[in-house]
Amino acid sequence: MAKGWLRAIVDTPEIRAAVDVVGLVDVNPAAARALAEEFGLGDAIIGSDLGSVLAETSADVVFDVVIPSARHDVVGTALAHGCHVLSEKPMAASIEEGRSLIAQAEAAGKVHAVVQNRRFISGIRRIRRLVESGALGELTAIHCDFFIGAHFGGFREEMDNVLLLDMAIHTF
Repeated sequence: MAKGWLRAIVDTPEIRAAVDVVGLVDVNPAAARALAEEFGLGDAIIGSDLGSVLAETSADVVFDVVIPSARHDVVGTALAHGCHVLSEKPMAASIEEGRSLIAQAEAAGKVHAVVQNRRFISGIRRIRRLVESGALGELTAIHCDFFIGAHFGGFREEMDNVLLLDMAIHTF
């Protein structure tokens, strides 16, 4: 996901003009250095410890693209350093962690937003307009089926209830 976000920043002039990537953090610093080189971010501070990189860079926003099991610690660290956070989904691995992140964001006076880019897909927008128009009448129930073999590879293979925790948001 980091490549997707960096590609969007670098390839979109309006975003590139507004966003200065000051640091890249990865448990494998060589991977972060490779991303910095690939995207022309030679001035970015590279590290494996988020708190240290935030202390050195005084960043304003953290783009959180970690695996879900690391999210609570990463978002908590970013908020504690005074950063707003934009996270990939899912927000948290449990309701308790989700509530904790909400409380931490409120206490820090910072925004912790969770991206859901599919809401901007034109077909989804058309469906929304159709429902809101009343053309279908009063909706009393909506049923969605999700048929996919939950074998995505990588960290998702280790997740409990991967379809519910990581994929169902797309259907919702």
